[in-house]
Amino acid sequence: MQGMNVFSRPDLYSQAPPSARQEPDAPVFSGTPSQVAAFLGPRMERRTHTLALVTAELSHLERAGWETDSLTFVLTDETSVTVRP
Repeated sequence: MQGMNVFSRPDLYSQAPPSARQEPDAPVFSGTPSQVAAFLGPRMERRTHTLALVTAELSHLERAGWETDSLTFVLTDETSVTVRP
């Protein structure tokens, strides 16, 4: 498994570039899907099942995602991040 990278977006409404190679900055965090979910969890509005669902989505993205696939999350501080395999 290759792991996941988390990239900050410059503002809440900015779109992620088409691929990780086109990201303008280095990742703010890298790790396994579980580690990324744990990193994002405290920064997201939480429900009892949030971390399990985020971990499952990231595990699927890591396993089946293409270079152009990503997930963007809006965080509680009104910022957003993009996660890529």
